[in-house]
Amino acid sequence: MKEIDGSTLEGGGQILRNAVALAALLQQPVSISNIRKGRSPPGLKAQHAAGIQLVGQISEGSHLVGAQKDSQTIIFTPGVVKAGRFSADPGTAGAITLLIQIALPCLLFTNSPSSESSTLRLRGGTNATQAPQIDYTEQ
Repeated sequence: MKEIDGSTLEGGGQILRNAVALAALLQQPVSISNIRKGRSPPGLKAQHAAGIQLVGQISEGSHLVGAQKDSQTIIFTPGVVKAGRFSADPGTAGAITLLIQIALPCLLFTNSPSSESSTLRLRGGTNATQAPQIDYTEQ
């Protein structure tokens, strides 16, 4: 299992999103500790937990531990990345663009036949602070 210190560099959510997406694509278990240690308060916000859970849906047969709000450690054991219909709702105005950041790499490289497509249904903010704006993402 790969172990990642989530306080590396700026200690925000980007290392979390990249690590979970890559773990799913490479089918390698990952443990991430000190999540968002550089932020106040540390730990997962609702949008981070929703993103990890979204990858859990995309990675069929995966196992998640600690993917809830305020958690500072997660363990993700991925399954097989498959096409399908997936949804995420952090229950806040958390940026949907950050949900796209964690899900899109997985969906681009699914193990499904090329004729199968995927659909994401995302709820949250489209122009949140400290996140890419939806207008930029659409382009």
